[in-house]
Amino acid sequence: MTQQAMHAQMGGETGGQEELSPAGAVTFGLEYRTLHGGEEEGICIHVYGNSLDNEDKELLRFDCFRVAPHYHYRNSTVKKNERLMLDFTAEGDPLAWTMDKIKNRLPTMLLRCEADEIARNIDQRDVDAAVPKIVAWAETKTHRRG
Repeated sequence: MTQQAMHAQMGGETGGQEELSPAGAVTFGLEYRTLHGGEEEGICIHVYGNSLDNEDKELLRFDCFRVAPHYHYRNSTVKKNERLMLDFTAEGDPLAWTMDKIKNRLPTMLLRCEADEIARNIDQRDVDAAVPKIVAWAETKTHRRG
């Protein structure tokens, strides 16, 4: 059975089907993306609001790319898509930065997405249970490269 994407169509190629990791009020979507003929690539972590009443449920996307890492505050219900670049010099490894934000700042970041109800319904135990799965998945993708 083909899984329906929970986000808007993006460019580039994915390295296999997106893997979903439910975590209470949100679901994490995990995929490896390649863009511009291989000039850009990396881990992509989506954060979906499970209670959003539309097809595009993406609220956050962390593009942990090799060349130009960035993240998005999104919310299709209010037509929000704010993209912010990561400064590798200041922030270091984009995947480590992303995991820190998921573990320690997720509700606050969801508020910035104007997803207040989902932010209030985050149970940190659900997020904490999903984090090792995300890290293990990311490690298999990055070690397969090269």
